[in-house]
Order: sequence, then structure tokens, then C-alpha cells
Amino acid sequence: MRSRFGIVIGAAMVMILAAGCSSSSSSDDASPSASASGTTTTTAAGGAVDVGVPLPDELKSKGKLTVGVKCDYPPFGYIDESSKNAGFEVDIAHQLAAYAFGDPNALSLTCVTGANRVSFLDSKRIDLIEATMNYTAERAQTIDFTTPYFDSGVKLLVPKDSPITDFDQLSGKSVISISGATASLWLTQCMKDVKQTLFTETSQALTALNQNRGVAFAQDDTLLLDLAAKNPKLKVVGDAKADSPWGMGVRKGDAQMLAWVNAALAHLQQADFFWTEFQKTVTDTAVQQQFAKFVPRPGSQLTYPSGDTLKC
Repeated sequence: MRSRFGIVIGAAMVMILAAGCSSSSSSDDASPSASASGTTTTTAAGGAVDVGVPLPDELKSKGKLTVGVKCDYPPFGYIDESSKNAGFEVDIAHQLAAYAFGDPNALSLTCVTGANRVSFLDSKRIDLIEATMNYTAERAQTIDFTTPYFDSGVKLLVPKDSPITDFDQLSGKSVISISGATASLWLTQCMKDVKQTLFTETSQALTALNQNRGVAFAQDDTLLLDLAAKNPKLKVVGDAKADSPWGMGVRKGDAQMLAWVNAALAHLQQADFFWTEFQKTVTDTAVQQQFAKFVPRPGSQLTYPSGDTLKC
């Protein structure tokens, strides 16, 4: 994890550690700065792109797309050194806004966590969850998942000198994780004798690990690999667990919104947008190849597994 990947993460982690990621959305040159409420709103303008499915009337009347994104998860969603939202998922959100309204800045970004993203969606604070959310059958009971746009699994971040090398060594020990995250759900189901120390933000979990408040930090490999790359005192271990594609979330039963987002994602896939943007975000070619098969491309689909993804 070097080059731009590392540079981006380093800047982002400085912001995270400095502010605890308590602020939220960012803006670009055409957008206002983040507000104290954690939301940034931009103004719609221009013509929309026909993705083959009509934009829902409710969304059309609002004139902007409101998306819940991660703000402490570089390089997918984070606050950069200029206090703006940035990352792979944020780039996708801007493109969806461009499709919807002909303006990539017709977008309101709200920071969410694993614990509050579904409630934010249900209460209509956001129109769409795009926040490193693995598909699980349990989650699919409360929200509707769009077609997937990435894939990852859960691993462990441990101190460099730790004897921990895999999950089976966690029995009876304290493990750090994030509330509502797939890692926490998997530990709850599959390692009931593990004592979880839960946080809502990456910065809190990383601080706890450095303070030896748990023997490991369980989280998606996409995040842990970079944290280890930026901290020579840490390493990533373990075979990936709960491997599952990431999807966006819409409110349960909102068929119009689901159809439009899926049509827009199909356009992005056909244009090879996901791979192009991922390479812009992660410029280390070795890292790119590790994740090449985890990005939908023309003629290459990601699919959700059938049954329980949290298999032990």
C-alpha cells in the first residue's frame, strides 16, 4: 500500500485521529463546506442521463441525491485534508448524481456508521446507503440491496509481535471491532466465547488496539491492509471470514429506487467505471491486482451468495 493509496490514507487518518471523524461531509470546488450537522448539500443543475429506468418522482422533486457514506474508511470513504468527502465510494456517489440530475454535485453526503446507516435510511435522512456494507441475509430482511459493486472479507489487525496468527486463537480473548460491522456479526455468531470491545469509528478501534485493550482488531481486509501499511508496528493476519460482496442499500420495498440505482450501476459497469476509479484511488499496481476480481467490469459480474454469508 504505497503511492497514492498510502498518501491518501495517511492524510485521511490524520484527519480521523485529529477529529475523531465527528464531522462529516465534504465538498469540492462547487460545493459548500461540511456543516455541524454532518451534512453537505450541493445544488442540482444540468440534464440527466437516461439509464433506461425513470428516476423516482420523490427523488426528482428533491433535485439531489442524499447518500450515507463512510467518513473514516479510507480509501473508500473518508474526510481528506481539506475537510472534504473523498474516496472510491464518494466518486461513485457523484457519478450517480450526474446520472440523476446531470450534475455530479447534486449530492448531499452524510457520514454514517455501521450502527446507524440502516436507521438513517429508514428515517429518510438519506436516500441510499453506500458505506462498505457487505451483503448478509439478515441485512436483506430490513433493506433491499442493489447489485454489488465490490467485495471483501474480514481479517485481523494485530501488533507486529503478536502471537495471534488466525481466528482460532481468539477463543476467550478480547477482540476489538466496530458496532454493526460484518466482523462483529461474524464473531457474535461464530466465536461466542470471544469478548468483543465495540466502537463506532475506526480511529477509536485503532487507538484501543494500540492501548492493548484487545488482542486484535477484526474488520474488513480492505481497511486493515492499509492501516498496517501505514503503521509498521501492526500486521494483518488470518484467513478471510464472511467474504461477501458490498452492495448499496435502499429502503425495503422501494422498487422504483432500487430499479433506478441498479440501472445506473449497470451503466457504470458497462463503462468500466468501477475499475477505472479504483485504479485512480489505489495506484499501487500490486494492490490493484489483489482486488481486480472484486470489482464488477464489463462481462465480469459480482453476485451475492445464496444462504448465510456468515458461515462459521
